[in-house]
This record gives sequence, C-alpha cells and structure tokens, in this order.
Amino acid sequence: MRRRLLVLACTLAVVAGGPPLAAAARPKPVPSLTPAATEKLWRKLVAHPRVFSASQLADCRPLRALFYAPTDWRRVATTLAASASPCAQYFISVPPLASVKTTFRSDEAWRIRALGPGFHALAEVSVTGWRNWVASTGNSWYDAGVEARKAMAAAGYDVNAGDGWAVDEFPASVRTGEGDARTNMRAFVRGLYDAGGAGPPTPGAVFIIGLSQATSSLSIYQARLQDWYEDAPFWSDMSADVSDWSQELYGDVRAYAVPGATPAVRRDALAAYLEHEVALARAAPPTAGAARSFLEATYSPLGNAAWQYESAFGWTNVTFDLMQSFVSAQTYAMRHFGAGTPDRFGFAWAPNNLSGAPASTFATQTGAILTRVADAIRDSADTSSADIGASACSPSWCGGDLAGATFNTAWSALGVWRPSQFAFTTLPQTIVAAQPSQPLTIELRTADGTALTAGAPQPVTLTTSSPTGAFSTAQAGPWSSTLTVAIPSGVSAISVYYLDPTLGAPVITAAAAGKTSASQTETVAATPDVTPPETTLAPVDRWSRSTSATLTFTANEPARFECALDGAAFATCVSPAQYADLAEGTHTFAVRATDAAGNVDATPATATWTIDLKPPNTRIATRGRLVLRVLARPPRLPGVRRSLACHGPPRSAHAARPGGRSRR
Repeated sequence: MRRRLLVLACTLAVVAGGPPLAAAARPKPVPSLTPAATEKLWRKLVAHPRVFSASQLADCRPLRALFYAPTDWRRVATTLAASASPCAQYFISVPPLASVKTTFRSDEAWRIRALGPGFHALAEVSVTGWRNWVASTGNSWYDAGVEARKAMAAAGYDVNAGDGWAVDEFPASVRTGEGDARTNMRAFVRGLYDAGGAGPPTPGAVFIIGLSQATSSLSIYQARLQDWYEDAPFWSDMSADVSDWSQELYGDVRAYAVPGATPAVRRDALAAYLEHEVALARAAPPTAGAARSFLEATYSPLGNAAWQYESAFGWTNVTFDLMQSFVSAQTYAMRHFGAGTPDRFGFAWAPNNLSGAPASTFATQTGAILTRVADAIRDSADTSSADIGASACSPSWCGGDLAGATFNTAWSALGVWRPSQFAFTTLPQTIVAAQPSQPLTIELRTADGTALTAGAPQPVTLTTSSPTGAFSTAQAGPWSSTLTVAIPSGVSAISVYYLDPTLGAPVITAAAAGKTSASQTETVAATPDVTPPETTLAPVDRWSRSTSATLTFTANEPARFECALDGAAFATCVSPAQYADLAEGTHTFAVRATDAAGNVDATPATATWTIDLKPPNTRIATRGRLVLRVLARPPRLPGVRRSLACHGPPRSAHAARPGGRSRR
C-alpha cells in the first residue's frame, strides 16, 4: 500500500501530512517479528479452539474488524485470536510478494482460517501491481480483477470459507474524479467480485487513501468529497461489489494527547476525524443518496496502530505506553460512533523501529501494543455500559499527555454540507448593443471562496434575464440563449461571451446542480464607452515628520487602480495605499483608474510631499546691549514660525549714537 497522506493542495490545494515513507525505512514484509513465539501460540490456539457461551455471545456488540498488515500479519492474527471478542469477525490482509505485486503469498490463508470461524484472510490486491499488468498485457481493468481472483484461488484463498480480497488502494484521483480513475476502479472491483463467472460472486474490501489528521484547511478536501458523493453511478457499483469501505485514517498523537483532556473529550475529537466520511454523508442532500446508503452499510474507518512513525502512517513517534492509550482511545471512539450494525472498524499495523531499539525490546513493546488493540476490541464489545465503547479504556487507558498537543477542530465542520459555488471574476461590463462582449469569466470555488480546480469536468449553465441575449464560447459565435459548458479537469474557470441587441441591464447567471449559483448585471449600451474615468486623490500635507504615508483615492465610476511611487512602474493597488519606512526627502505619488471598458485615466492624480526629520539650528548674535535671537530652520513646516526677538532697554531719544555722540 502506498503510504501517502495527502494534504490538499493542488491548485486543488494541497495537502498536509507527511511525505511517502522512504523505501529504506519501510518495514520488511515478514509473517511475524517473533516467529517462534507466534508459531507456538498459533499451535496452542488451533489445538484448543475457544468456545463462547450463549451469554457471552448475547452480551456482545458485533464487529467486522479489518486489519491492514503489510508485515507481521501472522502475529496480528494470533494475538487477536488469543483475546478474541465472542461476536467479532476478524479480517487480516496478507501482502503480495514485494517483487511481483500480482503474485499472492501461498501457505498463509489457511493459517489464519485455522484460528477459528471468526478469522479470515484477505488477499491484498495491489492497484500498482495490477496497473502494471494492465499496461504490459493490454488487457482491461475488469480482466485484471478476474485474473486476480484466479491467482487468489491458486494461492489457497477460499472465498467459500470466508476469505476475501482487499484492494490496496484507491488513489486520490478516484476522490477527485480525474481522468479514468473512477471508471477503472469500478471495472476492477467488478472483476474481483464476479471472477468472470469462474468463481462465486464475492464482495470485498477497499482501502482508500486518506488525509492527515493534522490538516487544518479542509475546504478543498470537503468540496472533493461532496462532488464524489454526487456521482451516483460510482456508488451504485460500489454497493454491488464492495462489502467494506475502509478509509485510511492514520491519526496523529499530537492531535490526541492534549494535556488534561478527559477520555470523553479525546473520544469526540478522534471521532470527528475517524468518522468524518459518514458524518458528511449524513448531512448530504438527496443527490448524494446512493453514497449515503453505501457508506452507512459498509464504512469501516482504518485506525492507526502503526508505531513508530513521523510520516506516512500519521505521527506516532511516542512511547509505547502512550501508543497503547492511543489505540485504546481510537477503539473507544469508533465503537461509540456506531456507524452501523455490526460495528465496523479496523487498524493498520506496521511496526517501524524508528528509535533503533534492540530487536528483542522492540518486539516486546510492539507485542504490548498489539495485545492492547486486541483487548480494547474485546472489552469495548460490552453492552452493559451506557457509554458505548468506554470499556476499551479499562482499567486506565485512553489518557497520556504530550507537551504541545492540540485538538484539530476543523474536522468537526465536515458534519455540515457546504456546496461549492460559482463566482464571476470579471467586472461588470458595458457592452455595445449587438456586439460581442469581452470575455466573462466564471470560476468554481469552495464554500469559503477558495478557487477550486475541477476534478471531473464541471458543467455550468449560463442564462440571461434578457429575452434577446445569447452566449457563445467564441467571440464570433455561434450564439445560444442558454449555454452549458464544462470547466475542464485541472482548471478552475472558463470564459464565455455575451451578445444582446436590446439596451438595458441584463442579469447573467451561472448555475449547476448542487452548486451555489452566481449572478452579475451587465450594461448594454447604444454607444461604446470611450470616456476614461476621473481619478481623485485626497489632499496630502506638503510637509511631514513621518516616514509612513496613507493615500486615499476614488474614481467617478467603478474602476480598478494602479499606483506608482517616486517614478516606479504603475502596479495594481487599492485605496488606501499605505507606505512605510520612507526615506527623508521629497516623494511623489501617482494613481490612475481603469474602468470596466478598459479606459485608462491619462492624467493620473498626483501628490508630492517632503519628509523632514531634522531639528532646527539656533544662533544667538549680540551687538552692544542689543541681543538678537534668531530661530533659523529649513523650509517652513505647518504650525512652526520663525521668530526674531530683541532684548535690551528701549531706545530713547538720548540713546548713544554710533561713535559715542548723543542726539539732542
């Protein structure tokens, strides 16, 4: 299974979560990390099968438990059998040969079946391996499914005895609807189901690539799910061919072990992530009815028991005792949510000795975690507690703190259906009557306004309130009063043209089923608008003591603006334009408007001001008894005056004249 955690991205948005697990760090596929101990326990369990009493069966919540085990699968099966729930059915995947992913391992399925009627082997059917087979043979995806069923039988998988298949894994392109991904996977599972008539029809499991629990921006992911849910033919086929829909939900301990949080609070935070697909389906409109019915019947979240990881399988690089609490709490959350009857959930198991512990130590610690998984599943089947699933925490699990851990509340929002929307990205136009408009661009967006690239082509229908208006995808026509076009896969917008011989203000609407429509009013005029807008700039003080400036401007009609400072090239701007850290001295600002018709103000509005940060210089000059104080400073600033003061006795008629003579 390709262990990738997407994070939304794309122009789609993208994606958070760790990168694919490096090949060097990927655990080597082995039947057991403790082969001798596993073999000993297996022989004991097979020789002395457990028999459950009627009361044990009655006091038990039924469960279909799926386990994805790319390694250590025999130890998984025997550990689960040693602490089995009386009313659970356990399905354990077995990987194909690593070198040839279309070749199933023999001598494995019967060992799992031998543990009792509640244990079943799942042949892991690699999408990557069978894609290569399709490419190399030229056969179809349906043929690949049929061939896989033949190979399963040859390797000892017995569907009549309860064995099955598990597709590993539906890629993200199935969710987004890109290319032929959905068509191919529908054909693949149909071949796996009906075996081409060569074997009994057998529904199986599908693992689906998921998203990191740490992802905080989910609007694009939700939009993708919603579009997917409304693909009724896909879900109808899944309902016929698939028994278990296992979403990969490789949780992050950093979003669980919040210091001081109670088990119930942690349970609900985990459930918001682990059960989000069903929560969204329950909030869906009738157009997603096929998806809702299928998910209610088959949804099986795949929790995270893979330890120790910092990517690929979520984030679980913690102590093994905290990991024991983490798997216990996930069991509690999945039992409590109760998506169906029986309960459906499971775990991914892929031990990874990231810490480099001695092999014996690592085997002991992973054994403790695996035993905790088995015990939590068994104990949480208790029907006597009003708090369903809480016994998974007995006697004192579901706790543990990790410094810096915080809940990701974004997942709770997926309990509300939020339709994607259309928006016009071009300004309203003034269109000359009987002449084509400039392009009108319509963009697909998420509910929160983020541009959304179409996965599958997205139809959009254009209508007008004018009985004489018409649309075309080309400026030369042909023209139609109503036009349905498709936003192509991989882009978010499309442009059309409008033509109308009637003067007025037609309202153009872009709409599609399940999407929030967009409307915009255009103007159809008799003559073209060739008058440029007038740009007005609010007054600016000539002198300033601040290195920041805020400049406010408007136009006499709807327009966009371009600004330039100190002779730089004009660039798009909005009012008010703000500048900081300006140098001392003189600055010149210019702004010009461009209207919807493309007319540009040829005489930009300008303002010039000087920043003066220097203090004044003061000089005192004396002559005889006369004292002059002169305040001299650079160019005049608002509110500052030059002053000249004379000090000394007033000059009288007898004051001495120059040269010592007196005036008489």
